[in-house]
Amino acid sequence: MISGCLKLKLLLILVLVGTLGGLITIQRERARVVTYIIPPGTGQQLAAGRETVDFPNEIVLTIGLQDTLIIENQDDTVHAFGPFTILPHTTLTKRFKTARVYENVCTFHQDRQMRLVVNPAPWDIFNN
Repeated sequence: MISGCLKLKLLLILVLVGTLGGLITIQRERARVVTYIIPPGTGQQLAAGRETVDFPNEIVLTIGLQDTLIIENQDDTVHAFGPFTILPHTTLTKRFKTARVYENVCTFHQDRQMRLVVNPAPWDIFNN
């Protein structure tokens, strides 16, 4: 016969295994690629004071979920996105390893500012 203490330990182990399995499933299901395209002529339109493609004010990514940011510059102009420089006709592909908030100049954004929030992994109890 199994004692009450042993039953409790077995129950806790089953809950822990189920939780870890759920987190692994969440990681696979939530992995995503966030892609933005800077269209041709964006630099000229912004210099002339005209509206361009409406980019979001904030992008939110999460470490550990394999979130990847891709910005494709189809323009003839060099663009800056926070600390990153995107040369004409090149693509920035970035997967972040450190939780951080970037609030910097964005030369292709209509407000010239953009915020990038990189959140820690939801199961990372050491960084939350």
